[in-house]
Amino acid sequence: MLKNANTRDTPLLLTKALLLWLPLMLVSPSTAFGYADPGTGAFLYQAAYAAFLGGVYYLRKLLNRVFRKPTQK
Repeated sequence: MLKNANTRDTPLLLTKALLLWLPLMLVSPSTAFGYADPGTGAFLYQAAYAAFLGGVYYLRKLLNRVFRKPTQK
């Protein structure tokens, strides 16, 4: 631990270190012994498409709920 660091600053320092370390680990080359069958790419496109459409639907419902006109009784 650092000598002059407050104990309140420790989570912030750890978060900064993780945010620097994680992308470096994700882009570092490594040997991969795996197999991806031909349908994997189509499945990934389908999952991304479904996530996008689900997000659009959820955002539309949320905005409709926020900006809807009140009904008169």
